[in-house]
Parts: sequence; structure tokens; C-alpha cells
Amino acid sequence: MSLRKLFILSGLVLPLLASPVQALQVVASVKPLQLLSAALLDGISEPRLLVPADASVHNYVLKPSDVRGLAAADLVIWVGPELELFLGKALKNTDARILQLGGADVAASGSESDHDHDHDHDHDHDHDHDHDHDSHADESAQGEVHKHAVDAHLWMDPELMLAAAQRMQQMLTQIAPEYGPRLAANYARFAASLQAKDAALRLQLAPLADQGFFVFHDAYGHFVGHYGLKQLGYFTLDPARPPGARRLSDIRRQLKAREAVCVFSEPQFRANVVSSVTQDLDVRHGELDPLARGFEPGPDAYVDYLGSLAGAFVDCLTPD
Repeated sequence: MSLRKLFILSGLVLPLLASPVQALQVVASVKPLQLLSAALLDGISEPRLLVPADASVHNYVLKPSDVRGLAAADLVIWVGPELELFLGKALKNTDARILQLGGADVAASGSESDHDHDHDHDHDHDHDHDHDHDSHADESAQGEVHKHAVDAHLWMDPELMLAAAQRMQQMLTQIAPEYGPRLAANYARFAASLQAKDAALRLQLAPLADQGFFVFHDAYGHFVGHYGLKQLGYFTLDPARPPGARRLSDIRRQLKAREAVCVFSEPQFRANVVSSVTQDLDVRHGELDPLARGFEPGPDAYVDYLGSLAGAFVDCLTPD
């Protein structure tokens, strides 16, 4: 064999020898679930995000690159059809394992062990998200937070996310046992960090339990319930739909009666409707980000995001 041919062959073989074993490929539907996944996958791989944080999960349309990413995934983590309505059909066409967090108690085990794409039973548990928006677009029952439907924003509750992380660790270990020790260590680190943060936030938020507030859209019920906060209502169920006149009138009446000390808007959507309702009223303004768009994936990102949410509540609800 000539020296030239040997160099050519070496050029083909060496990159193959140098390339690492294919790491775990995880796709998360929304940014907070990507942050959760990143804590488990630290040092292994970086989870892929499906819906950009500046897009609306309520009306997202899959791109060809999204479909390819789902096809290449080992695991897809999502809430379920009550949130990512666009995703159910696509998941039936992938061989990836599916970790669905909604539709049942997230702490339940066993259902994720089978690769089951049939999520039809979950539609009985929730009701159609879009129909719910139409029929309840102008609800006046402001104080009954989340009574209208299943609250799909599960990442707002640290206990639910700790249970989800444990399920994710178990599934990834089944898929790739060689990463088992690293996954176990990452989970243990995440669990300790999250539990410590949760305890600190309970102490931080406890003095604010009587401070009423409104949020822009119906996304924070799990956080509010977990920490015992006093949410009076929300402007809209779906941020893509403007609130009705009766809803806005009810909110302004409650603001005039000084039942609320703060009104929260969101960075993803224009806050002009909030400004108009609160005009000339003595009420503070805050901002809550339901999709963690300012956070990059990393081992501490989800815990830091939870802390930032609590910080926004503290800043706006703390009496002068």
C-alpha cells in the first residue's frame, strides 16, 4: 500500500475512532422542562428545546427540523395534550420513549415504562383547551383559581418537578445503563438543591400570604398553591386572546377597592391592557415569566428560575 493511500485511509478512520459514543438525545417541549432535563443530563448531553421561549405553546406549528429532532430523540418530555396540543400526533410517529407529565398524577410510576403513544385517554381527564378558552373567556369567578380546567403549567410546583426528575432518571437509565451512575449523581444533586431552595422560598414568601394580586395569564396556580399566595385572578386564560370587557371591569373594580397590591404582566406579551386597567390606581406593577426565557440550560437553571419567580413576587408584594 502506498504512503498516499495510507494517509487517505487514516483520514477516514481516525475521525471515526475519535468520535464519541452517541450521547443521550432528549427533547423537551418547553423551556422549563429543558432546564429540568439539563440538570439530569449535566456532563452527558444538552437537551433540545422544541418550542422557543418567545413563542406561544398554544399555537405552535412544528417545523421540519423539529420533526427530525423528535425522530432522532431517545426521550421526549412534555406535559400532554392539555398544553402542547400540536405535539400528540407527531409523537405517534417517533420511536422515542415518551415522558408525559400531565394527564395523571406526575408522581405516579409505571405508566412511563411502556412505549405507549396512545394518549387518547388523557382527553377525558382534561377538557379541550381551545374550547375552554371560548366558553370561559370572560369568567367573573376571579378567586376560583384553576377551577375551570387542568392546570398544565406543572413546572411551577417544585414537588411535581422533583417527581418528574426521578421518573426521568429512571427512564434514561433504562435507555442507556452506561450513564446510570452519572444520572443518579445528577439527580441526587438536583434533589438536594431543589429541596433546599424550596424550603428557603417557603420562609421568604410566608409573610406575603395576605397580599392580593392579579397575574396576566392563568399560568401560576401551582406556584400560588404550593406557597400559599393570594392570587385574586388573571386577565386571560390564553395570552394569545385578549381579555373580555367584563373581566377587565371586574379587575378594575377590585383594584379600586384596594383588594390587590400588585398586577403582574409578562415579558412575552404587550402589557398595554394591564397599563390601561391600572391607570390612575395606586397599585404596583411586576413581571412574571412563565417560560424562563432568560435562562440558559445548566445544572442549576431550573432552581435559579424558581428563585427568580419568587423574587418577582417578593419585589411586588412586599409592603412599603
